[in-house]
Amino acid sequence: MVTTQEQSITLEGSAAIIHEYLKYGVHSIIFQRGIYPSGDFRPEEYNGVPMMVSRDDRIKSYVNRMMEKVQELILKKIIKKITVCIITLEKHEIIERWDFNIKPQYENEETPISNKPLKEIQEEIRTVMRQIFATVSILPCIEKRCTFDIMVHTASNVFEANPNVLEDFQEENFESIEIKNSQTLELKQFSTGFNKVKTSVIYKKA
Repeated sequence: MVTTQEQSITLEGSAAIIHEYLKYGVHSIIFQRGIYPSGDFRPEEYNGVPMMVSRDDRIKSYVNRMMEKVQELILKKIIKKITVCIITLEKHEIIERWDFNIKPQYENEETPISNKPLKEIQEEIRTVMRQIFATVSILPCIEKRCTFDIMVHTASNVFEANPNVLEDFQEENFESIEIKNSQTLELKQFSTGFNKVKTSVIYKKA
């Protein structure tokens, strides 16, 4: 949580901030990349930035459920990365992959309060969001009908110790999501004081 008196952020607050960033980030990606018709989205403001969010209850429910699980895994300190794959419907080929690397900034089990100003965190997130918007002019046009999927990277043996995680996530096979003949575009990272989040997109060359 964020306390207004001290402007301090706890691990719970950091997880909540990342949850919101990822949620709106996913909606922005599937809108910007034309995965669904533009008419299926509605405008919504996030962190002072106008966003487009899906109107489809199934998509909203899926993204919300995934990000709530991500928030839980951040609190358990067992998550490393979230991957959003864009997949062709015809051949089930992954042609684009968005990686959100989540790296802890604490060194021991006791996580003290972060005094990083919330305004600074929000400005860093706005910068990344603007970069996501700008990628539409860099990435190749997606001409095939596609869908998307959300995957998770965790610490070793997490799925064995937490079998309920498999109900929502796929345990990622690195070979299955490798994109051959690809390029990588690195976006800026932001930090909550507890976690650094680095965003990148790997895409198939046109």
